[in-house]
Amino acid sequence: MATYIKVFVEKADDGTYWGTTQDIPGVVSTFGNSLQELKQNLKIAFDDYIEVAESENEDWVAEVKKRKGFVYHMDMKSFFKLVPEVKITAIAEKAHINASLMRQYVTGRANASEYRVRQIEKAIHELGEELLSVSF
Repeated sequence: MATYIKVFVEKADDGTYWGTTQDIPGVVSTFGNSLQELKQNLKIAFDDYIEVAESENEDWVAEVKKRKGFVYHMDMKSFFKLVPEVKITAIAEKAHINASLMRQYVTGRANASEYRVRQIEKAIHELGEELLSVSF
């Protein structure tokens, strides 16, 4: 069954976005001045990566080429830098998490359990669905 290639995304202090593949042989890494530019650059870098692997007759190429595309992951700090309009306190409330604890998760002063991460992710997705349902 074909899966997606995981890409970890970070937003650097200078505003650039960095993406690095996580679950394929070797690493494909690139950057962009926006998330969209990062995605475009990653596609180009990935195509080059496959081309070189094919020329070297790497035995894993066929398996990697079956992947459907990329799925992007980021840490909470990068997410809230990417979308500053989404307020940490509002997401904490929606996820039923103490706002102070949520800020600690975002700054890295505390580590969220997998359960907490899923709660936060669910709250963000629910907000997205609510926003998509709005029309003017």
